[in-house]
Amino acid sequence: MLPFLLSLLLLTGAAAGVQGHDDAAARRTMEEFAGFPASDDGEGGRASPLRVDSESLQRQIDELASFSDSPAPSVTRVLYSDKDVQARRYIKGIMKQLGLSVREDAVGNIFGRWVGSEAELGAVATGSHVDAIPFSGKYDGVVGVLGALEAISVLQRSGFQPKRSLEVIMFTSEEPTRFGISCLGSRLMAGSEELVRSLKRTVDNHNVSFVDAADSAGYKIHPDDLHNGMGVMLEQC
Repeated sequence: MLPFLLSLLLLTGAAAGVQGHDDAAARRTMEEFAGFPASDDGEGGRASPLRVDSESLQRQIDELASFSDSPAPSVTRVLYSDKDVQARRYIKGIMKQLGLSVREDAVGNIFGRWVGSEAELGAVATGSHVDAIPFSGKYDGVVGVLGALEAISVLQRSGFQPKRSLEVIMFTSEEPTRFGISCLGSRLMAGSEELVRSLKRTVDNHNVSFVDAADSAGYKIHPDDLHNGMGVMLEQC
């Protein structure tokens, strides 16, 4: 139900600061999704409005851009490099600050879950990537991750309690920079057997294998793990 809820609520929250915006409509959508009324803010029974903290979001985007192998304003962040590892640590830190359940799979897809009141139901997920091709812009990909986390923060501040769990995913290696393979993490999650077979023999321009590169970033996987449905969570963070 409403698979793009988080993205829509992010836009709704940004629009909430515009004069004439109908906060009530957004609240009704939230309450329909939650299954019960949103909490009040204690001021005459009025519900808390949706407000994106744009300054905080911009600060996070700027801080994430500092993890780069090229000078500002460009960003270079290649899969499993030191800067990539630092960026991953930064994203996990924000997830934990929001009280999300954080976990990773064998290749480093990162999942931050806000557990719903009926956690047995299927989760609603959104996300993007934070790896960056050489000399890219600081907004590419990262807005889909940090923006989704801010959307969850907006919902939390409003008193919303989800019925279904909400999950933000940071996908590993959307860019094909290091190994010439794009959308690596999401394709493995989708069960691409062709990709599994190719990764066992894939090396970068320095003849470093995919498995060894993952190991250097802290993902100690056996090649056979690539057959085990990459959506299985192998590490609790």
